Amino acid sequence: MRDVIAAEWIKMRSLRSTRWTLAGTTSAVVGSAVADAYTSPPENGFQLSDAFPVAGFLVLIVAATAFGSAAMLGEYGSGLIRATSVAVPARAEVVLAKAAVIAAVWTVAGTVMAASSFTVTGLILGDVTLSRPGTGAALLAAILIGPVCALTGLALAVLVRHAGAVYVAGILLLVLAPQMVGTRQEPSRMINHAMLLPAWQRLTQAYGSPEAVGDIYATATTAWLVYALWPLILLAAAVSVHRRRDV
Repeated sequence: MRDVIAAEWIKMRSLRSTRWTLAGTTSAVVGSAVADAYTSPPENGFQLSDAFPVAGFLVLIVAATAFGSAAMLGEYGSGLIRATSVAVPARAEVVLAKAAVIAAVWTVAGTVMAASSFTVTGLILGDVTLSRPGTGAALLAAILIGPVCALTGLALAVLVRHAGAVYVAGILLLVLAPQMVGTRQEPSRMINHAMLLPAWQRLTQAYGSPEAVGDIYATATTAWLVYALWPLILLAAAVSVHRRRDV
């Protein structure tokens, strides 16, 4: 398994698109935070929502999902998956190795993005402190949304295989569907709470006790469960399908 992970890392590191994607996404996230900070009313002071603006993180969500999808779609499209399957007969290892590398890359990138966004916003607005309630959870949620979406994209690529359908499914599930499903009544509220974008918003923008937040967002515990279950369930399905499918 270690050799498979090393091979996947070499593949990913050698692609120029990897560096451009990460650099472009970082610029979008930090740039959006700077823009939000400069347009925020001075009397409001520093708010976590300024450090983690929706616009910048929507770019991150789309970019990470596309990045994870491309890691598998590239092999399907080029036919390299056949050679990979011959070299690594245990097909589950291929998916899991890609998942490990993608998760590591986007966790590091997410840390840089979240820390930079938080720091720059604090320098502009002042009054920033890590001891503020919700700050730790918001930082962690901002860091992890990248790897969670990238792993989701990888799993969708294995399950669907067709590039256009994968990208449409990723944008629909992660960006559009949460905005189309309301929170005023059940069962739409429950469906909304089970989606990744509302979970990220709960942890980075609507921090506080359930009483303070209200029922528009899920509880913090539910939001963390959503973070964990989306990639785990989809990757389990992807591994199962990849084992049985002809390549």
